[in-house]
Amino acid sequence: MIKSFLESLEDPKRPLFGPNYWLLKKIGLVTPDHILSRMYYILHTIFVFSQYMELYVIRSNQELVLLNLKISMLSIVNMTKANTFVIWQSNWRQVIDYITNADNFERDNQDEAKGKIINSYTKYCRRVTYLYWVLVFSTLISVITTPLMKWYLSYDYREAYKNGTEVFPHIFVSWMPIDKESSPGSWITVLWHSCICAYGASTMAAYDTSVMVILVCFGGKLDLLRIRCKEMFGVIEEAISDEEAEAVVRQLHEIHVQLLKHSRMFNSVLSPVMFVYVVMCSLMICASAFQLTSATNNTQKILTAEYLIFGIAQLFMFCWHSNDVIYKSQQVIMGPYESKWWAVGLQQRKNMLILQGQLKIMHIYTAGPFTDLTLATFVSILKGAYSYYTLLRE
Repeated sequence: MIKSFLESLEDPKRPLFGPNYWLLKKIGLVTPDHILSRMYYILHTIFVFSQYMELYVIRSNQELVLLNLKISMLSIVNMTKANTFVIWQSNWRQVIDYITNADNFERDNQDEAKGKIINSYTKYCRRVTYLYWVLVFSTLISVITTPLMKWYLSYDYREAYKNGTEVFPHIFVSWMPIDKESSPGSWITVLWHSCICAYGASTMAAYDTSVMVILVCFGGKLDLLRIRCKEMFGVIEEAISDEEAEAVVRQLHEIHVQLLKHSRMFNSVLSPVMFVYVVMCSLMICASAFQLTSATNNTQKILTAEYLIFGIAQLFMFCWHSNDVIYKSQQVIMGPYESKWWAVGLQQRKNMLILQGQLKIMHIYTAGPFTDLTLATFVSILKGAYSYYTLLRE
């Protein structure tokens, strides 16, 4: 059953991006003019504002403030992802169309060496996508069910609620225009929170895996470009003519220019989101770590630990794949040196030097104007989060 479902996600027109495009369509990110899509964005935005309204109300309760901050910061990031995807819809479509066309071009012109790279990054994208979906939706289930399990499995808690010494175990801490502490308002709030949580998880799964697949595609394209540069003067001892060499160099130059153009376009729509995410993730990891060490309830510890692991894993995935593209961008220049440049004429060597100058331009992805998305940045964020944590502890 699972296998047939996964096969149904495949798209012959999008052999690399098929499952990701399917989820983007399902939640309305690539069809923003649909009335349901607009309704989702409006309701999501209202919910985020209601969280900060409640934060002001409970500002004197440190435990509730930390719980609210941990989730509301993630909500801010999700809202930013969804809204910027819609605002910059044309740029996103251009990037998605580019990686689809570039991937189809490589599949139509592959040999044994290129085929290994294509099959390798395709399988990797599927594993990353499906494992990340499992991680996101398992977190969704735990977030929704943990408060309800606390209600149904603890007789003492229900009695304390009836006595007025405990409050109803809501999924999120947010303001509601109804009485959310007694029925039916409490269960209306649970339903509202569950729907918002499901939409937020779907948005996160669609956006994040799309970003990862695009980064992997750029990295794979750089690997393939290196092989093409290696074969630019042929794979046999016979020299090719100057006209043939010029045509090959022109094609390689065009491939790299298009790759660089869409890579920069992709960074222009990703960088502002990553800036918000890096700032919020630092605070979210700090709040989760503090709540994990100060929590006395085992259920709360498990939920907080999962939040902490998910936040760190999410940040690592972005930094890892971005760092991988930067590394491959540095290595692609070795392609011309690996060719038979020493066996060709002076004009062909000049063409190769022109191509090398083009290949020196690096692909770098940033989080706003302040930092690059690298593994060094990932370590710095963890250090900063730990510093905030120690400050809170004191």
